[in-house]
Amino acid sequence: MDPNTAADFNVENVEKALHQLYYDPNIENKNLAQKWLMQAQVSPQAWQFCWVLLRPEKVPEIQYFGASALHTKISRYWGDIPAEQYDTLKSQLFSQIAHFASGSKIVLTRLCVALASLALNMMPEAWPGAVSEMVRMFQEEGGEVDGRARCLALLELLTVLPEEFQTSRLPQYRKGQVRGALGREWTAVYPLLQQLLRQADSPALVKARVLKCLSSWVLLDVPLNESEGLVEASFTALADPELFDVAVEAIVNTISQPDSQSLKHQEVLIKQIHKTSQCMWLMQALGFLLSALPVEDILKNLHSLITPYIQQLEKLAEETPNPSNKLAIIHILGLLSNLFTTLDISKQEEESGENAPPIKSAPPQTGPNPVVVVLQQVFALIQTVLSKWLNDSQVVEAVCAIFEKSVKTLLHDFAPMVSQLSEMLGQMYRTIPQASALDLTRQMVHIFASETDHFPPIKALFELVTSVTLTIFQQGPRDHPDIVDSFMQLQAQALKRKPDLYLSESLDVKAVFHCGVLSLKFPEAPTVKSTCLFFTELIPRCADVPPVARLLHEDGKLLLSAVLEAIGGQSSRCLMDQFAEILFCLNKHCFALLTVWLKEALRSPGFPSSRVTDEQKDTFSQQVLRERVNKRRVKDIVKEFTLVCRGLHGTEYAADY
Repeated sequence: MDPNTAADFNVENVEKALHQLYYDPNIENKNLAQKWLMQAQVSPQAWQFCWVLLRPEKVPEIQYFGASALHTKISRYWGDIPAEQYDTLKSQLFSQIAHFASGSKIVLTRLCVALASLALNMMPEAWPGAVSEMVRMFQEEGGEVDGRARCLALLELLTVLPEEFQTSRLPQYRKGQVRGALGREWTAVYPLLQQLLRQADSPALVKARVLKCLSSWVLLDVPLNESEGLVEASFTALADPELFDVAVEAIVNTISQPDSQSLKHQEVLIKQIHKTSQCMWLMQALGFLLSALPVEDILKNLHSLITPYIQQLEKLAEETPNPSNKLAIIHILGLLSNLFTTLDISKQEEESGENAPPIKSAPPQTGPNPVVVVLQQVFALIQTVLSKWLNDSQVVEAVCAIFEKSVKTLLHDFAPMVSQLSEMLGQMYRTIPQASALDLTRQMVHIFASETDHFPPIKALFELVTSVTLTIFQQGPRDHPDIVDSFMQLQAQALKRKPDLYLSESLDVKAVFHCGVLSLKFPEAPTVKSTCLFFTELIPRCADVPPVARLLHEDGKLLLSAVLEAIGGQSSRCLMDQFAEILFCLNKHCFALLTVWLKEALRSPGFPSSRVTDEQKDTFSQQVLRERVNKRRVKDIVKEFTLVCRGLHGTEYAADY
């Protein structure tokens, strides 16, 4: 096809070019055909050939090009169409859509887009009540097309209409007129959608198209307060797995509309959120959507959104604790956590993991963060709830989760709450120690370690929880592997982010070290992993924290013995990499001491296992001491040695290790 021979834009040549485009293996020819077809589509002759290409005997690819050509002519060259031809064009498109309702779906969609473009160009003067007429035409249309196919064609047309509006090339003043006209036409759309969604015998396919159609219309800011039944029906649709995704999309689009900020509508949403099992997910979606609003609007909306929950929580806080109000309390606290997880008015510039200090891109912001405002308002209420439920770990966890999610999302914006929260956590942990309080303390150490203004209360909290945990160790820590796990993670975080904490007179570094050695012998793998992490953070600090250097000098041999015992068979084989890390650290940072300790420890007969010979112990010792750079190699050496210690070397057990 030569793109320069424009004269021959007829049916026969168009079909040839389409064949070339679809089936010619030569890419050059395909490109030429594509160029030629684009010219054909915008040529005056397109009005003649496009209807012929839509004939029933043609294949869908050819029909599709005919429908696309129609859309191009209507959407881009509207000025070329004489006004007296509008109605003919309209009725031709209606009859084509009725015909394709039971035909090819891709052709049907293109025809619907063409009719939508026609309607948008004619509204409101040349085609008043366009949408009502579409609904009427398809409801009355009898003949050869069955009811369901007609219904799906109408839903397709109603769905593409707002989408076509969003992408149309209408001039600005026309956009305003047409948006207004579409808004008025919503009254013809929503009763139909509501009826189809509520009808028990509506097939899932129809309901899914209805929800897609709703999603499309709500993006036009249609007045939703008239159509609450439709929003409620969307929530009901969440229960159907086939409809879940489209229903969530429809609900989220609905929530994000400026119009839906009217209090009346929020109340409907809140009632619905409370009813559905998907409420946690929806709260996250709400937090995400609210984040985009101006701060004063966020506060207004937050207030209307959570007041009912706060009132409920106040009522529950006064009641005597029992299993049913416990569930209700945990539910409400969970909703707040989920909301605060995503309500972030200053999106993070870069994702910073546990290792990097958190960085915020701080926009110029007046006044406190909305989440902080809400937290300060409910702080006293949360303390009341805690005072009654302090010995219930699930309620305590739910309270800690609210603050943990908020701290993670707000980062430095959380600063105004630091001293209040530190004090509350200290009281909680002193009364009944729980792992969740330690996890939250760790989070605060991570974020506020470098802030001199806000760090003193956290330092005090760190010292308090450390001394309370040391008391647990004296009384017998075996019943609390979760507390030991969280405690070791907290100590590791402190050493990583704020090693100065270990310079404090109030911190018994020696006792913490001994508790670590004891924790290495726990049967719970997660606890042992966290303890190994603590030691790999502690050992390198012998260079810059004198108390740590003294401690390792005096008691490092105890640590080495515990590590060797574990490798000798006391600990699970899946933990050997972690113990190898401790050995590697000792070798890197305390080489001279390790040389002596290894010699002394391995001299004991039958240690760390009666299965290894003195020669094997010597080899192991030399291999470890040689590797001060290659950590991977130390892990292999330890794996090899543990197999010998366990009598598994060369067995099938070793093979999968």
